Amino acid sequence: MTTQPPVRLNMANVTIGFNQEEPLIECVDLEIRAGEIVGLTGRSGIGKTTLLRTAAGLVRPLSGSVECCCTADTRAEKGAIGLIPQRLGLVQHQTVGYNVLMGALAEANLLQTALSLPSKKMREETRSVIEEVGLADKTMESVNRLSGGQQRRVAIARAMLQEPDLLLADECLGELDAETARGIIELFQHMAKDHNMAILIVDHNPVRAKTFCDRVYQLRGRRLIPFEEEQSSPALPVIGEASA
Repeated sequence: MTTQPPVRLNMANVTIGFNQEEPLIECVDLEIRAGEIVGLTGRSGIGKTTLLRTAAGLVRPLSGSVECCCTADTRAEKGAIGLIPQRLGLVQHQTVGYNVLMGALAEANLLQTALSLPSKKMREETRSVIEEVGLADKTMESVNRLSGGQQRRVAIARAMLQEPDLLLADECLGELDAETARGIIELFQHMAKDHNMAILIVDHNPVRAKTFCDRVYQLRGRRLIPFEEEQSSPALPVIGEASA
């Protein structure tokens, strides 16, 4: 009998929003297991980011239950949930290395955090993930000098350093050309397969999401439903889009 991968996120009959009288989303039932990439799509302002923040524990659900199921190993100590916000949350005047190292602070002691004194292990792990995302030659460069695609790689490396069980990514593929978007997609696939992460990613392009996600859901009205291509607007470019 084949053992299923562990559940990393379980949202059961969840109502999402900030006002019980006018919720953004109702009756969300969503389960994501280790190694899965699940896409979330829908028009702007419908509640995709709020759903991600609810899954991350940053917004309390109006009703229902949200459970993040973590392993009992050291990864749970570093941070069970990784979040890549839409604006990435990078410190623009700091280097790539500094920004990625922020992902290790969950396991640092109080003195290391206060004085920004990374341990040898932290420095080695930081170098390793920066190399893994293809930015080894940019370690000492300020992130405000990087391209949009490179900045996304920095945010992904920071999340990788956390070694989360669940990674939540908000519009990481927006405004990227096809080649850059493909590289970011390959990084997510690598993280799911080789790092055994569960990934929930918001992408405004549902057709593209179907090319690399195990499942894609669409927010329509106040409901989360499986994406059906024929019910949606005309197809967008599959892998990437030219920068504005």
